[in-house]
Order: sequence, then C-alpha cells, then structure tokens
Amino acid sequence: MEPMEVSVTDEEYMMTKAKSFLETDCFRCRSWLLTAKSMFPNNFGIHFECYEIEKNLRCVQRAARCFSCLLEDFPNEAILWKEIENFTPILCMDTSCLSEEQTFFREMFSALPLSIQQKLLSVCAERSEDTMEHCRLVLLLLNRFPQSSTELALKLMDTMITAEKHNQCPNVINCYRKILVCDLGPLLVSTSTLNQKNLYKMLTKTTEFYITYAMGGHSIIQNLPDTENYIKTPWEDLFASCERIGKKLSWELRSVLSQSDKRKAWKKVSSFAKKFVIASNNSELSKQLVFCGMILFVRHVFDYNKSLKIENGLEYLLVKAIKGPKVQINKPPLKQAVLSIATKLNESLIGITDDSSEVLDHFKMAFNYWELLTTKEPMCTDYWKLSAQIKVDTFIGQFLNDIEFYQGKYKNLFKAVPVHESIRKSLSLVTLYYCVQEFKKCTEHIFEVIDQIESLSLYGSVSTEIANPPEDREMYYIPIAKLPVLQYCVKIMVQILYNQLSNYPSTSDILIGHLLVLSQMVWPEGKAIAEDMYNHIGKLPLFTYPQFSSYITNIDIIEHFMAMFMENDKCVLNVFPCVASSLSPRISTRGAGKGVKEEFRSALKKQVSRWSEPVDETMLLFFKNERESLMKTATLMQKSLTF
Repeated sequence: MEPMEVSVTDEEYMMTKAKSFLETDCFRCRSWLLTAKSMFPNNFGIHFECYEIEKNLRCVQRAARCFSCLLEDFPNEAILWKEIENFTPILCMDTSCLSEEQTFFREMFSALPLSIQQKLLSVCAERSEDTMEHCRLVLLLLNRFPQSSTELALKLMDTMITAEKHNQCPNVINCYRKILVCDLGPLLVSTSTLNQKNLYKMLTKTTEFYITYAMGGHSIIQNLPDTENYIKTPWEDLFASCERIGKKLSWELRSVLSQSDKRKAWKKVSSFAKKFVIASNNSELSKQLVFCGMILFVRHVFDYNKSLKIENGLEYLLVKAIKGPKVQINKPPLKQAVLSIATKLNESLIGITDDSSEVLDHFKMAFNYWELLTTKEPMCTDYWKLSAQIKVDTFIGQFLNDIEFYQGKYKNLFKAVPVHESIRKSLSLVTLYYCVQEFKKCTEHIFEVIDQIESLSLYGSVSTEIANPPEDREMYYIPIAKLPVLQYCVKIMVQILYNQLSNYPSTSDILIGHLLVLSQMVWPEGKAIAEDMYNHIGKLPLFTYPQFSSYITNIDIIEHFMAMFMENDKCVLNVFPCVASSLSPRISTRGAGKGVKEEFRSALKKQVSRWSEPVDETMLLFFKNERESLMKTATLMQKSLTF
C-alpha cells in the first residue's frame, strides 16, 4: 500500500524548515523566517511564529521588533491578546521575585517604542476585568508617562476608593487603600495640578491609612505580594506625604511634622495657633493647624502607649498618689476637685515612681496638643470633624482614660477597666475604689493583687515617690512590678488603718500592730508612722499584739520596743506569747521581774536575728494570714464614712 501524501502549504513548509534549524543554526532559521515574511506579509501565523522563535531564543530586541509589528499589523488577533494578557501582570510585579521568563517579558516591554508601550498599557487597563490589575496597569501607565492626563489619575483615585467600598473591606488597611496612598498619592501630588478639594481628600485618606496602620498594630496587608504587604516606617511616610501635600497647599506649618525636636515643634504649633488661627478665626489656617496638630498629637499618644508597655514586659499604670498618713479621710461627699480640661497641665500634680521620664514626657506633650485642639475655636470644631472621619478615638482610649483620671472623673473609669482578669485590672480597681472611698471593695481588690503578685516576673524596687510623695502630687505612674505594686497596696492599707485608729479606739491594739508591720514596707518614711504608734502604745496600760514575732523584722522597731520595755513601766507589752503569762502591770528589777525581763530580752534578741529577711516576703505573709482582720477593719471604715 502506497503512503498517503499529506498536502502542505508553502507557508507551512517554510515554517517547518525554519524550525528545523532552530537548535542547530539560528542564522539559517532566521533566513527562512525572513523569506517567509517577505513572501507572505499578511500571514499572522508566520509573523507570530517569528515572534515565538525570537522569544524562545531570548533575544529581547528582535522579539520586541516582532511584537511591535504584530501590534501594528494584526491588532485584533485573539492569540496575540492572549499573549499580552499573559505578560502584562508581570509588568506590575516586583523585579526581585521574577523568573527568567518573566524577566524577559519585562525587558522586551521596555524595548518596545514608547508609543507602543503607552498604547499597550492603556488598552490593557481598559480590557482588564480585574479591578486590582486595572489599577496597577493604570498606575504603571502614569508612572512611565507622567504626561498622561490628570483626569486619568483622578479617575484611578475614584476607582480605588469605589473598589474599597464595593469589596466591603473590613477596615482601611487593605490593598486598594495601600496602593492609593503609597503609590498613586505621591504621583498625583507631584505631577498633577489637583484642586484643593482633591488635595484634602487625598490628605484625609493618607492620614487615616497611616494612623490606623501605626496605631492599630497592623503588620500584613492582605492580597498584596510579600514585598508590598507591609509598611516599614508608617510615621515617617505619613510625615513625608503630608509635607508633600502641605507644600501644594502652601502650608507654613508643614515643616513641624519632620521636626526632630518635639518641644520646638510644639512651640511653633502653639505660636501659630495664637498668632494666626485664634486671632483671625481663619478656617483655612485652622484646617492646616488641625491636620498638623492632630498628626503630632496622635504620634505622641502612640509614643505614650508604647512607653506604658515597653519591650522588656514592664508596664506602667497611672494611680492616685497616697499622701499622709496624716491626711484625714473625711466623710462623704468628699468630692475630688475636677481639673478643667481647659486648664493648662499642672506638671507638679503628676509624677512617676522610677527614673524613667519617657512616660511622663509623652503624656505632657500629648496633653498639650489635646488641650489646644479640643478647647479653642475654630480648631475645636475642625478637630472633632476630622477625628470622627479618621476614627482617632479608637486608638487613644488609654490616653483619654488617663485624662479623665487626671481630671478626677473616677466614676467614669470603672467601665474602662480591662475585662480579662489581670493584676493590671485589680490594681486599677484598687486605686479607683480608693478614690471614690469604697474602702471595703478597695481592700478586696488589694487581696486580689496580693494573690497575683507572685506571678510578676519583674521585681522592681521600692520608691520614695510612693512612700512619701511631694505635697502637691495628686497621681503618679507606677511600674507593674512586684515591689512597687506591693508598696502601693501597703500605702493604701496604711491610710485606711490610720484613719480607722481615730474612729475606733477600742480596736486600737490590732490597728497599732498592723500599722507597725506595714510601716516596714515604706521605711525610712515609715519611721514617722512607727513613732506615732509608739506614742499611742505609751498611753495604753496594756498593748497586746501576739503577731509581733511573726511580722516585725525591722531593727529600729525591735530596738524601740526593747527601750519601751526597759523604761516604760506604765504599759505592759504583750507581744510575745511565750512570756505573756509572766507579765504584770509593773515589773520590778529583782526576783521574778528579773526573770521576765530576761525572757523578754531573749525573745527580742531572737527577733533581731530576722532583720535580714526580705520585707516583701514578710508583707505577703502578713496579707495572707491577716486577711480577715484587715477586711474587718476596712468594713468598719466604710461604715464610719456612710453614717
């Protein structure tokens, strides 16, 4: 049987011959292709095959020339547009993560004539059904051809804003807003003549994005490549963007955003407010001040929040300063003097209990901006309007709570206490209940703190600020560490017991003893408390406190008891159970009395041997064992203030 003849066209024959030399002789291959193109100039298949061969040979320039001819001579071919759709997304990709083939396509595109590049990007963007791809292609078009119309850029801005809404993005940290703010924004501002309305629109969108990213603790932006899905320096980028837009708006204040000296920046802002805004009531100047002031305000709140909880795990909490114990707690209604928000910050009212000044500095700077923006017109109205747009209050809750604490609005703060159980929650309730004079609940939460205190990994140190704050101090920040927290709880218990001592003299023995124990934690400031207790004891015929041997380890207190025992024969010190049965109102220096004195002296010497025991461990043991007694005292104190 004879083989069947297959009919081959001249075009197919020439292409087959060209391909046969593809791997062995590229010059003969190209000769056959050139001949085929000359003989059949209107054959798309031959021209596309020429392009395919040059692509496979990775010849960028030749492939680009072939591709240009295809676009000019065969613009409606489906196969050609499929090829275009395959490589146009590559043009928007980061160059660091491209394969060899993807790199070739980018290089080939760059080798195309500029007119072809512009036309190709424009047509591809129009044909793209994927919104993100469309946005990226238009952005690429605008970047490569800045002379493109402003209308195209504005249309892209509206497209991104619409896409953000229609895709129901859960928040402003999304791929559309990121490209709008970080990629299109700088391009729009630098190359286009935007009107004031669009400049303010871009400024608001930009400010909202960066503040939400920085304050909300965001890291990864969904649906973006790994090289684009995060912002490395959000604050610096925000400052740069706002300065760029501020320059277009002829803002005098734009330079304060990049001012490294925060106090100089504040001085310039406050001076500008007094000189221009408040005096003239100018709305445009007010907008300038509000944008710059609000950005700096939120940045200081960011720094403030960060300083409240630093990297090593240390946290700070603003609490009521406990003065005294000479300060009497009066009967209700003891109303804390509310400090007006319009009042300038009184720096002497607020302190910190360790050497770190950052927390206080950031609070003071944030307070200055807050007071300026929220109390004076016309900035006040503009601030609340902008704040609502950007949802600033979402990120400054802790600062607002501390402002209310500074103002003495304690009852408002109970709803702001953390929901989950923690030592921070318990300590917050301790100081709040103390401020509103609910001492029973205050004491209950002190015991909650004591129960959790062992879980604290940071030990900290005792503070003079806690033990004996300055006369005008109303509040201070304490680190949430074992010693300062324990010292603060002790100081509150001292205050409660001290005032109870004058109200219920019948319970004075137990109160005096407890106060002596607690005074050890705030020593040497506690020495004044101890001396006052010695005076109370000296007036009693009998002082009974059997817990003495369990909790008194302070050498000064022990020595003073020895002196009282030896010199004061009007008061019997019933503090050691082992010698209690031998005590009498008067002890002579001879006979049986001498034996009792020796027993007492021996017991005191034994007590002296405990002088090196950690006072914090003694306090924790005291709170654990004397819980019922302390709670009873706090309950009596509550009743004394209620009736």
